[in-house]
Amino acid sequence: EIVDLVHQYDCEKYVYFMGVMDGIKAMKEYAPHLKCCMSAAPEHWKIVDRAIEVGAEKVQLFKPYFNKEMIDKAHACGIICNVFWSDDPEETKNFLEMGIDTILTNDYNRISQTVADFKKRGQL
Repeated sequence: EIVDLVHQYDCEKYVYFMGVMDGIKAMKEYAPHLKCCMSAAPEHWKIVDRAIEVGAEKVQLFKPYFNKEMIDKAHACGIICNVFWSDDPEETKNFLEMGIDTILTNDYNRISQTVADFKKRGQL
């Protein structure tokens, strides 16, 4: 039903399904054209390898269980890296310097300003 709603409302470009290994495998079989995001649980440090194995387009890294090497490996395979979460501008800056693509936050105004400043300096 959810996949049907995604199609009905023409949302294929704007949504992704997040899950663990079995859920992503099932989604890739049922609707391979929709994007999937690998959850960090249960083995946080193996998230990128699991995403590669099932063809997930994104990973949702969970702080502090990731490092730059994981981000670089994901990017080398075309995988987008989300981080859950940052509300602190300095932490956000550090994540951006590591190569994080998307930062989930509870304080959009503050963090979006940090990202904008980072872009102005040509760092993104």
